[in-house]
Order: sequence, then structure tokens, then C-alpha cells
Amino acid sequence: MRIPELLAPVGSAEHLKIAINAGASSVYLSGKDYGARKYAQNFTLDEIREAVNTAHLHNVRVYVTVNTLIMQDELEDVLNYLNELYAIGVDAVLVQDLGLIELINKHLPKLKIHASTQLTCENQDKLDYLESKNVKRVVLPREMRKEEIENLKTDMELEIFAHGALCYCYSGQCLMSSFKGGRSGNRGSCAQPCRQKYKLSTSKKEDYYLSPKDLCLFNKLEEISKLNIRCIKIEGRMRSKEYLAVVISTYRKALNKLKSGKTSKSEDLNLVFNRGFTEGEFSSTYQRSRRSGHIGLKIGEVIDVKNSQIAIRLDDDIKAIPEKGDGILLIKNNEDYGMEISQNPIITSFNHFKKGKLKQIKDLSRENKVLIIKKVRQNKKNTFDLTDSTVYLTKRNSVSKFVKEIENNKSSYIKSKLILTFSVKNKYPHLKGRLTLANHREVTAEVTGTHKFEKPLKRNVTGEMVEKQLSKLDNYPYQITQINMNYDGTLFIPIKEINKIRRELLENLADEVYKSYQNEKEKINLTRNEAKRSDEISLSYYTNNLDDLRKISKVKRIYLEIPQTDSINFMVNFLKKAVELSYGKDYELIWKWPDIAHDNLIRSLKKVRGILGKMNINLKVMSNNFKGQYGPYSMNITNTQSINSLESYEVLTLSSELTKKDFKDILRECEDNSKIEIMVQGSVELMKTRYGFRENVENAKLIDRKGSEYPIHKSLSGEELLIFNCEDLSLIDKLEELKSFGCINFSIDGRFRNSDYVDMIDIYNDALNGKISHEKLIKISPENTIGNY
Repeated sequence: MRIPELLAPVGSAEHLKIAINAGASSVYLSGKDYGARKYAQNFTLDEIREAVNTAHLHNVRVYVTVNTLIMQDELEDVLNYLNELYAIGVDAVLVQDLGLIELINKHLPKLKIHASTQLTCENQDKLDYLESKNVKRVVLPREMRKEEIENLKTDMELEIFAHGALCYCYSGQCLMSSFKGGRSGNRGSCAQPCRQKYKLSTSKKEDYYLSPKDLCLFNKLEEISKLNIRCIKIEGRMRSKEYLAVVISTYRKALNKLKSGKTSKSEDLNLVFNRGFTEGEFSSTYQRSRRSGHIGLKIGEVIDVKNSQIAIRLDDDIKAIPEKGDGILLIKNNEDYGMEISQNPIITSFNHFKKGKLKQIKDLSRENKVLIIKKVRQNKKNTFDLTDSTVYLTKRNSVSKFVKEIENNKSSYIKSKLILTFSVKNKYPHLKGRLTLANHREVTAEVTGTHKFEKPLKRNVTGEMVEKQLSKLDNYPYQITQINMNYDGTLFIPIKEINKIRRELLENLADEVYKSYQNEKEKINLTRNEAKRSDEISLSYYTNNLDDLRKISKVKRIYLEIPQTDSINFMVNFLKKAVELSYGKDYELIWKWPDIAHDNLIRSLKKVRGILGKMNINLKVMSNNFKGQYGPYSMNITNTQSINSLESYEVLTLSSELTKKDFKDILRECEDNSKIEIMVQGSVELMKTRYGFRENVENAKLIDRKGSEYPIHKSLSGEELLIFNCEDLSLIDKLEELKSFGCINFSIDGRFRNSDYVDMIDIYNDALNGKISHEKLIKISPENTIGNY
């Protein structure tokens, strides 16, 4: 059994102190730019330097998130920033952008790379690719199941999220914030449209359809420790210090108990921010939240409301009994009511309550308890009958006291071992220290005093007196394992001189610890290869309808996706029929694989490919597995370095996150413009999710409060749902501008559309020749947007 590393979120210097004192093995934090939590307080470079020094002194590793998509005009700046981080001595950087991985390997090869969960590494193929790119650790998607993790084979370290918020969409694959909220989650500015209420066209009921409960794998720690998981990660760089202190300390205690084969239980996790808890896909479960905010710890049900008194039947297993000053939340159906307990509550037995006796009981461990709370005038008025409400404890004063204890805690989870040697050299006190860090590095320092020992006039300073002063650690996180005394105890020196050399030595040892992690900055020069340019315009079309293949002409490529099925025979026959229908046509047929493909689906796709190969049918593949020949916009290509890194690809579609300026910058700087494609028409996939709905969503639409409708479709495997934008992306008026930038490859997405959508091909071919017909376009696609352009 391997006890995993406990990785804590740190949004500020105050949070860093709490994380260290609460028992984190490592922390992750962000600079002011390039981190996926732009609205956290975050750190300047000087603050990162100080944080790294503090953490390393406490044997805590520091990972810096540089996990946003990197735009073309940011490449040089972010590389210089990484050079600073390397010099500071951070333990690793978390990265999403493929181009950034390429740059680090070229210019900063000793800087450790951790692949962010934003890279959506959900299968073995992606894992193998990242391992080939010198990535040392992969943060797996939250959607990975236990058995899928068990089957992964790699020499890289694997990290999973164990606690905190769940996104409804696969991380790195969400464009809803970008298109609906005007702020990109892939750029650290998520507007959280998933936490809003929506309706379904099939039920018209409003609910938090896209808002999962928070992840909590606390009860799975023993199972996790038996997997090939190196690190468990706590989410929450924007959460409170109460959240951080309680969650980290609770997980640390549980992990420590695991070492001796013991398991833990805790109510404390529920007392800090949560939307309710789920074990998510790790245990193949999913539950959506009842509300977008904190729900707390369920403690019981309201059984009576009378004369401003609320009677709550407490759950028998609850140990956190509410007190004066605590907060509670009462939920009934879709309504809720919160209040602070203003007076000392009464705890009585259910039998006493039934007889009308409100007698305080002394034994709070007994079953069948009733809590009586006085509802005073200061509390806001409830708008519904509170009887039969479910009661949650949302705020607990004792948590604030606990946080102060954590903040004042001076110990470390793992202390460095210190050996001291004291001697007298030429009548001067001399102190040498050898410090062994948790990573087995050793640092040494020695100090000679400036005040001589003398013959005593009245009393001598004994060896025991010197040793006593040397044993004081002045809040340094060391453990003295040995003090060697080379002094006979017959001389005199003021005790303050012993204290002085001790303090100087401890400070010098700390400086040596800092230096042991630091590096010299590298010299970096970005170079650009000679560019190749083509002016041959081409149009591509996406479809998942065989009938379209009969009608389509005047395109260079068709990206064909197989509709939802679990039958390999269906897939083989579908593609075989597609090849027959495409025979003699003027386009190239390319098989589009699903953007999300866990290993069970990958095995099926490869089996289909093998069967087709035996029939002498060899189709090229569009895939974001980093090993395809054509790449979809889900690969989030936002710079030329990413394009260059994907050498096996013939054509890559740029990310739909990009603006006009971004397109222009990439096309100006790219080495080969024929390798770049831009989607100019069609519905953009805003979300890819494994969580699904309880309700039937066949041919359903998600409806927001403005009445906008977002179509929902199933992926090939049926395991994932795709939520499309309510409007079509349409850049028909931008074609000449894009051509002037050097773009020659354009695509239209006609998947899940009716048969007349293929007429878009003629509309766009005319537009590429200077003849734009808005009337024809609007007839087929009445609702359009230029998206992020």
C-alpha cells in the first residue's frame, strides 16, 4: 500500500501557511497570469519565490499552474516566465497547452512538466503520447472510473482529484463559458454557466441540470492507496481558509491512519463549502446538486413548528450538534430557508417532546434526540411551511476556532533531521549543522562566534547549559536528532553568544535549503523556420448521415462520424457503406473518431479499423488522441508551437476560442498554412459530459432562462452527451479577411442536421468566390453568431 501525496490548493500566502500547517505534502498555486483560476488572489513572481522558499523549508513541494491555453503573441512572454519559475526552483509546472510542452522540452528540459486535467487524458494512447513528450505526471480527468485507472500502464506519475468542485463538462473541453458567458474557462475566467438553472424541452422542469454535487473520495482512500495513483488533489484555490484547513487536515489524519491499517470517518468535511457530495465517476455514480451554493451537513428533519419554536428530529449518527451562533438551512421541495441560531437550543428526547416536556438531556450520544430552536424576530420571514423540511448545519463556530489553531501551529508534516556539532576553536565557539531534507538532500553550514571563551571568575558555562540553548529551534521546522559536544564545560561565555551563533546557523541552513532548489536561468532565443505558403482553397464538411454522402460534391474532405451504437458490426457496415457511396466522388473520406474516447471505446475503434484493413479499406482518421491524421477543434490548438508538435497530422482545426487577432497571428507565424483549418459554419460543441441526465434526453434541448435552446446529442459510445450551441457559428462575412491572413482550409459542421444543411456547401463555395447570399444562409440557419471572432 502506497500512501499518496496530498496536494493542496493555495490561492494566497495566507492559504499557503494553512496548507503547510494542516499537513499538505505539496501545494499548487498560480502566478498572476496563465493560471486556470484568474480570479483567485494568486502570486507575483516575488511572492512565488517566497512561497517556494517557505514550502521547501517545510519539505512541501510547489507546483505552479501555467495551464491556460497560450495564444501566439504570448509564447515569448510565457517562456520567460517559465524561465523565472525554473530559476526560483519550483518542483513542477502544470501545463495544458501542447505547444508549451514543446517549448519547455526544447528550452528548459530540466523543468518538470505535469499535464493538467485540462488536457483531457482519458485513454492509454494519450498517456503514451505525453510520456513520449517528457511529461512526468498526468492529472487524470475527474470522469475516469476506478477500473479504467487500474488498467493504465505508464512510468509517469498519476494524479487524481479527490475532493472539491466537479465540472459538468470534461475539463478543457468546455466552451459554454466562452460562448454563453463571454469568458473562457480555458483561459482561467470561467463564468460558471453550469451553476445556473435550466429547463429540458422534454420536461419543462427547471433544475440545476449542469451542476454536479462536489466530489468527495474520502471514503475511498484505502482503495486509492492500492491503485497506481501517486497523488490525490484537493480542488479549491478560491475557497475559504476554513475550507482549506478542515479539508487538508481531515485528509491528512485519514492518510496517516491508513499507514496502520485504520480507516476514518468525518462530519467535518460537510461543514465547509460543499454542494452535497458524490463519488462521481470514480465509483460510477453521479448526482446533481440541489442548489448552487453551500448545503452543509444533513442533521435531521423538522417535525414541528409551533410558537416560534422549530423542533428538529436529529439523525442518530450525527455528532455535530448545533449550538448558539451556528447556522442552519432548511430545504423543502425547491424552497429553502436559512437562519442563525440566536439562542442556546434545547436537546431533548423524542419521548419527552411527544409528551410536551422540553427537558434538556445530558447524554448527547443517545438516539431519538430532538433539537428545539427558538426562531426569533431578527430572522427573516420564511415563505413556506417549514414542517417536513430537511435540515442542514451550514455554519459552525467551532470551525473558526480550529482554523486559528491551524494558523498558529508551528509544526510540519515532515521535519528535516538536524545534527549539531559544537566545539571551541581558538577559544571561539563554533557550531556546525548538517540538515537532511525529506528528499534526502543534505545541506550544511557552520558559524564561528565573535566572542571568546574565558576562564570563569565566578561560574563556568557547562556543556549541559550550552546544549540546552542549542536545542531551541526558533520556529524552524527541524527535528534535532543529535547534538555532538566537543567542549569540557570549564570555561565561561555569555549565554547570549551561544544563542547568537545558534540563530545565525539556523538562518544559514535555511538559506542553503533555498539554494539547493534554485537554478541558473537558461538563455532562450525563439527561432522561426522558413514558411511554406499555399493558396489552394479547400472546403471540408462534417456529417454523420450516410444520405449526405450521395448529395455532397465540391468539397475536398468529408469528416464522417458514426452515429451512436454499441455494435462493432454496425460500425463496420456503416463505414463500408460510406466508402461505397463515396466511390468516384471528388472528396476524400475521413473517419472522425469521437473527441472523448475511453480505452474500451478505443479498443472497439481499433478493432473496426483492423476489420476494414482486411477488406483493403484504409480510412484516414480525424482524432484528438495526438496520433491521428486530422485534428478537430476540440484539440484547442491556439499557437504554432502546438501545430509543430503534432507532426503526424496533415490538417489541424484551430480552436473555436480564438479571436480574429489570434487567427491572424497564427497564420502569419505558421510554417505551413496548408496544415491549418478553420471551422466557419455549424453548431459548436459547448460541452462534452459523461454525467448525463436522469431524464430522457433523446432529441431534447437544454433551455436557459432567456429561452435559448441548446441541442443535446449522444456520442458514438452513448456514454457521453454533447451539448451544442443555440446558434450556428457563421463566419461567411469573414472569409475574405481570413483568406487575406493566409487561411486556405475552411470547414462546415453538418452533423445532426437535416438533409438541406448540405446546401451550405454551395453557399460557402459561392462566398469563397466572392458571392455571398445571406438570404440562402438564413433560410437554412436562421440563428447565427460570429462567436469569439
